[in-house]
Amino acid sequence: MNVKDMLINLLNVYSPSGDEHEIAKLIKEYMIDLDFEDPVIDDKLNVISVNGKNKPSVFLCGHEDTVPGFLNVKTDNDLIYGRGAVDAKSSLLSLMLGANKVIKNGFNGKLLISAASGEESDSKGIYNILNNYDKYDYAIFGEPGGPENITAGYKGRLLLKIEKKSESHHASSSWMEENAIDSLIALWQKIRSKYGYNKDFNSVTAGITKFNGGEYDNKTPENALMYIDLRYPKSVNEDDLVNEIKLYINDILKDNYSYNIENRTEPYISDLKSDLVLSFKDAIAKNNMKPKLIFKSGSGDMNTLGNKWKIPVITYGPGDTKLSHTNSEVININEIYKCTNIISDSLISISNKYR
Repeated sequence: MNVKDMLINLLNVYSPSGDEHEIAKLIKEYMIDLDFEDPVIDDKLNVISVNGKNKPSVFLCGHEDTVPGFLNVKTDNDLIYGRGAVDAKSSLLSLMLGANKVIKNGFNGKLLISAASGEESDSKGIYNILNNYDKYDYAIFGEPGGPENITAGYKGRLLLKIEKKSESHHASSSWMEENAIDSLIALWQKIRSKYGYNKDFNSVTAGITKFNGGEYDNKTPENALMYIDLRYPKSVNEDDLVNEIKLYINDILKDNYSYNIENRTEPYISDLKSDLVLSFKDAIAKNNMKPKLIFKSGSGDMNTLGNKWKIPVITYGPGDTKLSHTNSEVININEIYKCTNIISDSLISISNKYR
């Protein structure tokens, strides 16, 4: 089967977080076809194959899930459209093909190739891997960035759930009592004015991702809730940021409120002088492109594993990251070929350092 057909088949399996059963079966079939050793689907629906046993040991991890929202799969010459075309089934495929190529070329180390579940939600896949496998020497995660770009850092994440209660009253007398929705809007405006318009990697950013409140169109709400997604760089102390948000909450909501940190992920910055980064730089240059280190405002499984294992980690893969989570996901198949070659060349370079 050619690469284009492999990707189209992956995209045709709708696999939002929590619904990875069918995509896991297909990926296992691909791993068998690529002659990876004893691929298994674990109890969290990760697909895993461990190949070889010498040094260096390299962990290769893409993710099999996507954000919700089905998109029709279509092609236009070298362009392929569909949910996951960018984030991140193309990157997963590049990792698998790169591993297959380097094994055929005599890679002497150990490769753990994995398709992780839950990356777009609770990261259940990567946590299960961390709980069941010993530390590797290096790790490469598959996410979009483009063939010439090495993602060397991600921000941390705090997901806050904030709820406010108030007395209800007739909508015609909205001046009588506090309104839970009004209060949460005022809080969000305060947070947005401080963080909502920041673009720089070294600043805190904030986005409102959910807002619910009210039951009837002629009655003010008794409660309302919202989710605020905060992303913060390594230079910002998490406790200081949380305490600042607490001050805003207490000042504006005053009473009858609750808040909870639903998700927290520490920021991660790669060792920019590691053999891993240098090998990718050399491989990109060898393939007639100018390598560039990039730092993303998002966060991912790289953060979780990098902070736990304390090893050199990068993220790499084809596609325009600005199309992630949009209804316009499209990939040029030629980027997958380029990334496959660069991954293979990089692994050979790393392996040569251990000879």
